[in-house]
Amino acid sequence: MKALLSLPIAAALTCGTLSAGAAESLKQQLVGTWSVISFVNENERTGKTTKVFGSDPKGYFMFDAANHFSITLMRPGRPKFGRRDFPLPGETRAALEGIIVMFGDYKVNESEHSISLQIIGGSFPAWDNTNQKRFIAINGDELTYKNPTPATGGGTAVVTLKRATSASE
Repeated sequence: MKALLSLPIAAALTCGTLSAGAAESLKQQLVGTWSVISFVNENERTGKTTKVFGSDPKGYFMFDAANHFSITLMRPGRPKFGRRDFPLPGETRAALEGIIVMFGDYKVNESEHSISLQIIGGSFPAWDNTNQKRFIAINGDELTYKNPTPATGGGTAVVTLKRATSASE
């Protein structure tokens, strides 16, 4: 009888131990593809927020387990080129101002809830071969990504992302 009572207790203790050890690190939670939901600049001084990429920005943030990242962010509704693939004078600027693209390697700082991006290249040539720090928070399938020094100026850039689902779903 004692042996039968011991089994449920041992099982409960084992499950409790497994659950406690199952908590994922920030890096483990970060790995994957994230779809852009919103992008705003928050000016702490004035309290003003600006939707820099409009009300429906598009893009993906991808972080793999081998510490590589790729970020593509785009303002929808950018004007099409007059000659399909070859921009006319002035069209290049409008196209470029509506995108942020970068790729490279990253490192997570668990205690700061930050990531250091070693940018290899991107749409802003001044960022090539630089290190930049971002602050992140993950709550389930939502990622908040903050850039305290955005190229767009005006405070802190806050990007809200949702874990991407399969394109076939």
